[in-house]
Amino acid sequence: MKTQNNFAHFSRGGKLSTPYLKFTKVDAETAKKAFTPQELKQIMDMFVYFDKSGNKTIQRDDLGFALRAIGYLVTTIEIRELGNYLDPKKTSTLNFEQFITACYNVRNRKPNKQEIINALKIFEKNKSGYIDVKEIKSIITKIGDVLNLTEFDTVISEITQQHNGFIKTDDLVNLLIMS
Repeated sequence: MKTQNNFAHFSRGGKLSTPYLKFTKVDAETAKKAFTPQELKQIMDMFVYFDKSGNKTIQRDDLGFALRAIGYLVTTIEIRELGNYLDPKKTSTLNFEQFITACYNVRNRKPNKQEIINALKIFEKNKSGYIDVKEIKSIITKIGDVLNLTEFDTVISEITQQHNGFIKTDDLVNLLIMS
């Protein structure tokens, strides 16, 4: 499988940033094999549901709705990038092979390490390379896909470099990318 990185975006600061998804060029049969029979049925059912005209295609504008209905968390930018990747001629429709490829790419996406680093740098005091365990614990146990306190303590215990209540930012980044 070949990974393509065709897109770049400007961040709020006007600097060039890396794309949200790196796409894997994969044929539909290979993509289908990556899913369990139950997942494949759900994907097929969702495709049929969004095939409003009955011509075995869905509107490119419905891609985000369909992916989210399956349960994938995708951003508007990721959907736009995926649409551009799957439909470079801008036909505005996607067939099932393109849709299953979209599902495969979203499911198998890898986190963007630089984005995680940038996000965690916000929590560093004085750009020290360390984050206060209490502060990150407060955030992770209350926002987003929350962890309970026991889960947090289990995850953090995997990071061996705790220094007086601080976690080395690089260690936390590596842990987040592994999971």
